[in-house]
This record gives sequence, C-alpha cells and structure tokens, in this order.
Amino acid sequence: MEKVNKVHHTTAINWVREVTSALPDTPNKSEIPEVTEVDELETFIGKKNKIWLWTAGNHSDTGIIAWVLGDRSSETFKKLWLIIKCWASYFYVTRGFAVYPCFIVHKRV
Repeated sequence: MEKVNKVHHTTAINWVREVTSALPDTPNKSEIPEVTEVDELETFIGKKNKIWLWTAGNHSDTGIIAWVLGDRSSETFKKLWLIIKCWASYFYVTRGFAVYPCFIVHKRV
C-alpha cells in the first residue's frame, strides 16, 4: 500500500480503526444468515507485524458482517465465535482449519 498509493501503513490502519469504530457490534436481525461462512486471512501491518483477520459472512450474500483481529489461535477465533454463535445458523462453511471443530458442533440431520 505504501509503494502503490504512497500512504504510510500507520495512516491506513488509523483509517481502518476510524471507520470500524462506527460499525455496530452485531448485524441487524435481517442480516443474520442461515448459512454462515467463516474464514481467516493472514496479512501484515508493516513488514513484520503479522496479523490475522477472522471474518463471518452470509454464504448467500457478499460482505463481512462480523470480524476480529488477532493471531491464528483458538483464543482469537473464540472472540468471533462469541459474536456469531448466538445467530443460530443451521450450517457453517469453513476451510477446515483445526480450530473450527473446537467451537462449531457438527449436527447430523
């Protein structure tokens, strides 16, 4: 971002913090998905500060409706899980990372 847009990474993260502070902690009831897609993305702030963005979204729609930042541990995913578990989605879509089955219980239908 710094080389392409000539914007310092500290400025960019401050923009992100400013915009996200205005977002609600939970989505409106109309946005709560029946099928929740959960994912994690590795990125960097600067050259050496690795950070993971954990997201949840409606599998049938575009956009992120819940997210947390942290490392790739179960403790970080737990923060996202505490937000999304109350949605009572009937199905969760993941990439199979080992952390997910520790929280998401597979129900046989």
